[in-house]
Amino acid sequence: MAEAETQSPALPLGWASRVVIYDGPRLRLEYTGPTDPARVLVAFPPFDYPFHTDQGGWGTKSFTKRSMAHVCVFHRDEDWHQHDEFFDAMRACRAYFGAAPELTAYGFSMGGYGAFLGAQALDASRAIAVSPQSSIDPNVVRFERRYRDQWDKMDGWCHDLRDHLDDNRSYTVMVDPMHGQDKKHEARLPKPAQYSRVLLHGAGHAGIQTIVDMGQSAALFDLLRGDIAPQDMRIAYRAGRRDGFRYVRKMGILLHQQHKPAARMFYAIAQDKGYRRLLKKWDPLYE
Repeated sequence: MAEAETQSPALPLGWASRVVIYDGPRLRLEYTGPTDPARVLVAFPPFDYPFHTDQGGWGTKSFTKRSMAHVCVFHRDEDWHQHDEFFDAMRACRAYFGAAPELTAYGFSMGGYGAFLGAQALDASRAIAVSPQSSIDPNVVRFERRYRDQWDKMDGWCHDLRDHLDDNRSYTVMVDPMHGQDKKHEARLPKPAQYSRVLLHGAGHAGIQTIVDMGQSAALFDLLRGDIAPQDMRIAYRAGRRDGFRYVRKMGILLHQQHKPAARMFYAIAQDKGYRRLLKKWDPLYE
């Protein structure tokens, strides 16, 4: 979760902060929320989120600000959770809360993979993944070159998502179908009965940041709470994308390269929004 806040928000009345519910060699899980939550978000960070013991986890400021009970997953290594301890940590998380609370697994990039991988062991009712990878094993996903440095430090790939996704919970993938690598990863994901997509045209890999930039944060958090369906998130994204720089840039560049008449519409949007970087590129085409 991209966070603009520089200081941690005040805790809601009656909340505990950063209660350690699992602490192992590779993972640590911390809970922030009330003693008897009805819903809990389990947040998995991207591979490069720092493992700091003196700071909160990925997204905690945003979740706390919105009174969303949550568990932050901390990882020691950039390893896509390819170790047996991962499932011990997930089962410990569910055991801490008992059977009653509804859990939602959520993450971005490596965290998106983690959310899908862990949802079953968490007995989560939902998993939401933004721009997830299906694997980074170069022998399996030859198109994936972004994470070679991480792969070189790993000891192989041992968890197949097909063994850990089922028809008993819902899975939502948020992905830009125009982003080559992310599109291929999404195509490789298992498709259980309750699988759905939220297409983020023009967002690139930075799906969350694009949603925030276009002023649709409320819809994203409503989706994470379970207050709206994936279809509602798709509608919100389409409604807001005209104001998003990344969307205008991606679509505008593509349409200008293809010499499509609709390119002029994106040039007009760039003029209206004052996107100087785009105008510098496109102004000469209209002189």
